[in-house]
Amino acid sequence: MSAIPRVCVDGAPLLAAVDVEAMRAELGPGWELKGPSIMLQVRLADFGAALAALNALAEVAEEQNHHPDLGISDYCQLTVSLTTHDAGGLTANDFVVARQAEGVLAAGA
Repeated sequence: MSAIPRVCVDGAPLLAAVDVEAMRAELGPGWELKGPSIMLQVRLADFGAALAALNALAEVAEEQNHHPDLGISDYCQLTVSLTTHDAGGLTANDFVVARQAEGVLAAGA
């Protein structure tokens, strides 16, 4: 059974380090722990593909009411960074959106 919930919840508590590692282990390769955030950088085919993925991820963020930092650099490199600012670090909500981001990227946005 997955430790990552299916949907975000308001007021999700800060995760203990052991829970962060357990949930990060459920994500695909490339997700890195960067301070109080998890981050993924992925190079897409071109700028259009990166922009389409960014827009699709923005829709996921709106649906979940949990918003990552998103950016495009170097023409086609998409960066997704997640943290729960209100909690001061990582909550299960960050992993919900990370899991959904993987689905968007796998589908080719």
